[in-house]
Amino acid sequence: MQLNKNANHVLGVDLGGTNVRAAVIDRSGKIIGEGRADSKAQEGLTFTIEQIIEAVRIALAASSVPIDDIAGVGMGVPGTHKSEEGIVVWSPNFKDWNDVQLLAPIVEQLGVPAYMGNDANVAAFGEYTFGAGRGAKVMVMFTIGTGIGSGLVMNGRSYLGVTETAPEMGHHIILADGPRCGCGRYGCVESLCRRDAIIDRAARKAHAGRHTSLIEKSGHDLRYITPKMISEAAAEGDAISIETYEEVGYYMGIAVANAINILNPDKIVIGGGIALAGDVLFEPIRKTVEVNALYPALQACQILSAELGDDAGVLGGAALVLQKMDD
Repeated sequence: MQLNKNANHVLGVDLGGTNVRAAVIDRSGKIIGEGRADSKAQEGLTFTIEQIIEAVRIALAASSVPIDDIAGVGMGVPGTHKSEEGIVVWSPNFKDWNDVQLLAPIVEQLGVPAYMGNDANVAAFGEYTFGAGRGAKVMVMFTIGTGIGSGLVMNGRSYLGVTETAPEMGHHIILADGPRCGCGRYGCVESLCRRDAIIDRAARKAHAGRHTSLIEKSGHDLRYITPKMISEAAAEGDAISIETYEEVGYYMGIAVANAINILNPDKIVIGGGIALAGDVLFEPIRKTVEVNALYPALQACQILSAELGDDAGVLGGAALVLQKMDD
């Protein structure tokens, strides 16, 4: 389908295992209206497509922008893809998504072109286009949350690799005899720095009998510790919490230093819910990078907090369409 390069708006879609969010966005990156729906991930492809369309229609109604003024739809979708063909090869949390055609039904129902990419790569492209990565020649993004996501933008293009599985820096092994990762291997960045690893690290220290305010913060049940509690306790001077983030920051710093040494980026952007801890996490990351990154590459690289938060996905989807309009 022909892309309407005269349109003033695009649609960004962020598809998750629980919810789908759609937003009408202008060429400057301003969100005009948005819609949300349950993604119905366990009910099959047809149901999920219906929910995507529903979220889009809510966003269009909220924005009062007619579909005729929408150039296209850009989507961030979990998993691995053959994006040019509109095929999701495999996607976690979605029932029976193996080599399924996702884009064609959306194009048919909306009447505008549609594009997609891996959700982490799309979010990184959003941060590159509208956020902390603006103006970078080479931008690497890490997102620290339930897992460790990553994205790589080189000379204005997302780098996807041969099978669209790059960069997956969360599964870079940095401690060969480290804990088992969800991917089945040992010592991945994700196994050491994801949300549950941070909680487990703090809980083990507390179970050793040392005093910590995390006991009170968790209602005297360490099973209910959260990363936010740990960062708050660290800011208040709690020794266990400070140590926890120092250790996590060290391992993230190794991952960042390796990215700098291999890719020579001018910007490393770090986002995700865990990154909201701020300096208690970023200071040990930067200290570790200073020791382990090669000096010329280190001098050329900024380590920055992500700016877009939860909007990175829809803005990244919008950026996919805007890039197509400029091609």
